[in-house]
Amino acid sequence: MALAWALHADGQAPPKRLAFDGQILVLAWQGGNPGETVREYIPPGEKLESWTKLASIREYPKLDDPRAVAANLVRALKQQNPAAQSAMVENPATGEVIVDFVTWPADQKFVEFNLFKYARKPGGGLVAQQYALREYQDTTGFLRSLRPVRERLVGLMAKEGLRPAPE
Repeated sequence: MALAWALHADGQAPPKRLAFDGQILVLAWQGGNPGETVREYIPPGEKLESWTKLASIREYPKLDDPRAVAANLVRALKQQNPAAQSAMVENPATGEVIVDFVTWPADQKFVEFNLFKYARKPGGGLVAQQYALREYQDTTGFLRSLRPVRERLVGLMAKEGLRPAPE
């Protein structure tokens, strides 16, 4: 299973580096609460306050319905940003659900494309893989050129997901 490393199935610690779309991202933050653990990865040299690419692994030990969690994400997005566009695709064979969306803060300091893949963990619980792109300068150009990038990244997330990168 491609996610074994993220799920601690082999008893090993989570990776310090991830790879996705030809990019290496390093562990920048980890934390959570009793219902969710989160590990966030960004390109080397970037800061959490100003990242341009971000990957995360989120684990939900008490949840078991990828579609319900994805739908909750879309609801929360619409409450926070009613103009945000989103799409949700479910793989009936695996039960995995992918959600992608574009959003921005009220001050429009940046625009962000997010991609989440939700899957059941063996033995119970869910895992979410997230990949996001953020643009601070040319937000119009970012949105104009997003369609082919979105299609490629959704396909890559569906096929491979996030991968551990060599140390």
